[in-house]
Amino acid sequence: MRWYILGERERWRNGQFVTVAEARDELTATLVRDYLLEHQIDALMAPVSLVSQLWHFSPAARVWVHIDDLPAAVELLQQLRTEWQEA
Repeated sequence: MRWYILGERERWRNGQFVTVAEARDELTATLVRDYLLEHQIDALMAPVSLVSQLWHFSPAARVWVHIDDLPAAVELLQQLRTEWQEA
């Protein structure tokens, strides 16, 4: 699975929401989003097709969270990355 946690300079912000992760395919982005949802972080996913239409330079799916949940989301995603590396 190809995904990564976005650094501060890579994050997009739209109102009260910010991107926290990017995946090369929608299935992986869905798994990342669902992991956050299972841990009580409200997360959304913009599909590859939508992201490509809005931002032509990014052929990836992005996971969005509320700005207030950003620190917790990043921490959870770091745990997820470790879990998937160990598997």
